[in-house]
Amino acid sequence: MDGKELPLFTYGSLMENLFNYQKYLNGKVKGKPRVARIKGKLFHMNEKQYPALLSGADWVYGEIFELSDFQRNISSVDDLENYYGVGDKRNEYERQIVEVEVFDEKTRTFSQIEKVYCYLYVVANDPRFQQDSLYLADGNWRSYHERIAN
Repeated sequence: MDGKELPLFTYGSLMENLFNYQKYLNGKVKGKPRVARIKGKLFHMNEKQYPALLSGADWVYGEIFELSDFQRNISSVDDLENYYGVGDKRNEYERQIVEVEVFDEKTRTFSQIEKVYCYLYVVANDPRFQQDSLYLADGNWRSYHERIAN
Protein backbone atom coordinates (compact mmCIF):
# COMPACT_ATOMS: atom_id res chain seq x y z
CA MET A 1 0.00 0.00 0.00
CA ASP A 2 0.95 3.65 -0.22
CA GLY A 3 3.49 4.42 2.48
CA LYS A 4 2.96 8.19 2.60
CA GLU A 5 1.25 9.41 5.75
CA LEU A 6 -1.15 12.17 4.75
CA PRO A 7 -4.40 13.43 6.27
CA LEU A 8 -7.64 11.86 5.03
CA PHE A 9 -10.39 13.97 3.43
CA THR A 10 -13.87 12.59 4.12
CA TYR A 11 -17.09 13.86 2.52
CA GLY A 12 -19.63 11.19 3.51
CA SER A 13 -20.33 8.61 6.19
CA LEU A 14 -16.78 8.92 7.61
CA MET A 15 -17.34 12.54 8.70
CA GLU A 16 -17.36 13.12 12.45
CA ASN A 17 -20.38 11.63 14.25
CA LEU A 18 -21.79 9.88 11.18
CA PHE A 19 -22.28 6.11 11.09
CA ASN A 20 -18.96 4.99 9.60
CA TYR A 21 -16.98 7.53 11.62
CA GLN A 22 -18.08 5.73 14.78
CA LYS A 23 -16.88 2.38 13.43
CA TYR A 24 -13.70 3.32 11.53
CA LEU A 25 -12.32 6.63 12.88
CA ASN A 26 -13.61 7.30 16.40
CA GLY A 27 -10.60 7.13 18.73
CA LYS A 28 -8.25 6.62 15.77
CA VAL A 29 -7.59 10.25 14.83
CA LYS A 30 -5.38 12.97 16.27
CA GLY A 31 -7.25 16.08 17.38
CA LYS A 32 -10.44 17.42 15.87
CA PRO A 33 -11.43 17.27 12.20
CA ARG A 34 -10.83 20.36 10.11
CA VAL A 35 -13.40 21.64 7.62
CA ALA A 36 -12.18 21.47 4.02
CA ARG A 37 -13.45 21.51 0.46
CA ILE A 38 -12.39 20.01 -2.84
CA LYS A 39 -13.31 20.57 -6.47
CA GLY A 40 -15.50 17.74 -7.69
CA LYS A 41 -19.05 16.59 -8.26
CA LEU A 42 -20.98 14.90 -5.45
CA PHE A 43 -23.73 12.30 -5.74
CA HIS A 44 -25.83 10.31 -3.29
CA MET A 45 -26.22 6.70 -4.39
CA ASN A 46 -29.80 5.80 -3.50
CA GLU A 47 -29.38 2.01 -3.48
CA LYS A 48 -26.17 2.11 -1.43
CA GLN A 49 -27.12 5.05 0.86
CA TYR A 50 -23.70 6.70 0.69
CA PRO A 51 -22.00 9.30 -1.52
CA ALA A 52 -19.78 9.21 -4.58
CA LEU A 53 -17.26 11.92 -5.42
CA LEU A 54 -16.33 12.35 -9.06
CA SER A 55 -14.04 14.85 -10.73
CA GLY A 56 -15.76 18.13 -11.50
CA ALA A 57 -15.82 21.88 -10.94
CA ASP A 58 -18.22 22.16 -7.96
CA TRP A 59 -17.12 22.63 -4.38
CA VAL A 60 -17.60 19.49 -2.28
CA TYR A 61 -17.42 19.97 1.49
CA GLY A 62 -16.03 17.61 4.09
CA GLU A 63 -13.47 17.17 6.83
CA ILE A 64 -9.84 16.17 7.06
CA PHE A 65 -8.42 13.94 9.78
CA GLU A 66 -4.91 13.04 10.88
CA LEU A 67 -4.93 9.29 11.47
CA SER A 68 -3.09 7.78 14.41
CA ASP A 69 -1.44 4.39 13.68
CA PHE A 70 -1.65 5.41 10.02
CA GLN A 71 -0.99 2.07 8.28
CA ARG A 72 -3.51 0.08 10.30
CA ASN A 73 -6.23 2.75 10.16
CA ILE A 74 -5.86 3.60 6.46
CA SER A 75 -5.98 -0.14 5.74
CA SER A 76 -9.31 -0.49 7.56
CA VAL A 77 -10.72 2.54 5.66
CA ASP A 78 -9.42 0.98 2.40
CA ASP A 79 -11.47 -2.13 3.27
CA LEU A 80 -14.60 -0.02 3.89
CA GLU A 81 -14.13 1.82 0.58
CA ASN A 82 -13.50 -1.41 -1.37
CA TYR A 83 -10.07 -0.14 -2.39
CA TYR A 84 -7.68 -2.97 -3.27
CA GLY A 85 -4.79 -0.96 -4.72
CA VAL A 86 -4.06 1.49 -7.50
CA GLY A 87 -6.03 0.63 -10.64
CA ASP A 88 -7.41 -2.68 -9.31
CA LYS A 89 -10.50 -3.70 -11.32
CA ARG A 90 -12.39 -4.55 -8.09
CA ASN A 91 -12.08 -1.01 -6.68
CA GLU A 92 -15.30 0.75 -5.81
CA TYR A 93 -13.27 3.82 -4.86
CA GLU A 94 -9.74 4.83 -5.84
CA ARG A 95 -7.63 6.36 -3.05
CA GLN A 96 -5.77 9.32 -4.52
CA ILE A 97 -3.57 12.15 -3.31
CA VAL A 98 -5.43 15.40 -4.01
CA GLU A 99 -5.35 19.03 -2.90
CA VAL A 100 -8.06 20.47 -0.69
CA GLU A 101 -8.71 23.94 0.64
CA VAL A 102 -8.80 23.97 4.44
CA PHE A 103 -11.02 26.38 6.33
CA ASP A 104 -9.06 28.81 8.50
CA GLU A 105 -10.96 29.54 11.72
CA LYS A 106 -9.12 32.84 12.27
CA THR A 107 -9.80 34.40 8.87
CA ARG A 108 -13.08 32.47 8.30
CA THR A 109 -11.96 31.63 4.75
CA PHE A 110 -10.79 28.58 2.84
CA SER A 111 -7.24 29.84 2.53
CA GLN A 112 -4.87 26.93 3.15
CA ILE A 113 -4.04 24.30 0.53
CA GLU A 114 -3.14 20.83 1.77
CA LYS A 115 -2.36 17.48 0.13
CA VAL A 116 -4.55 14.68 1.45
CA TYR A 117 -5.86 11.23 0.61
CA CYS A 118 -9.36 11.13 -0.83
CA TYR A 119 -11.50 8.27 -2.14
CA LEU A 120 -12.91 9.01 -5.59
CA TYR A 121 -15.71 6.81 -6.92
CA VAL A 122 -14.90 4.54 -9.87
CA VAL A 123 -17.95 5.04 -12.09
CA ALA A 124 -16.61 2.65 -14.73
CA ASN A 125 -17.13 -0.22 -12.27
CA ASP A 126 -20.79 0.67 -11.58
CA PRO A 127 -23.13 0.16 -14.57
CA ARG A 128 -26.16 1.37 -12.52
CA PHE A 129 -24.58 4.64 -11.34
CA GLN A 130 -26.48 6.97 -13.70
CA GLN A 131 -29.93 5.60 -12.81
CA ASP A 132 -29.30 5.07 -9.09
CA SER A 133 -27.60 8.31 -8.08
CA LEU A 134 -28.77 11.80 -7.18
CA TYR A 135 -26.61 14.84 -7.93
CA LEU A 136 -26.02 17.04 -4.86
CA ALA A 137 -25.47 20.54 -6.26
CA ASP A 138 -24.56 22.04 -2.87
CA GLY A 139 -21.70 19.56 -2.43
CA ASN A 140 -22.72 18.75 1.14
CA TRP A 141 -23.58 15.10 1.87
CA ARG A 142 -23.94 15.65 5.62
CA SER A 143 -26.83 18.11 5.13
CA TYR A 144 -28.46 15.77 2.59
CA HIS A 145 -28.08 12.77 4.95
CA GLU A 146 -29.56 14.75 7.85
CA ARG A 147 -32.56 15.78 5.70
CA ILE A 148 -33.35 12.22 4.57
CA ALA A 149 -32.67 10.67 8.01
CA ASN A 150 -35.41 12.78 9.64
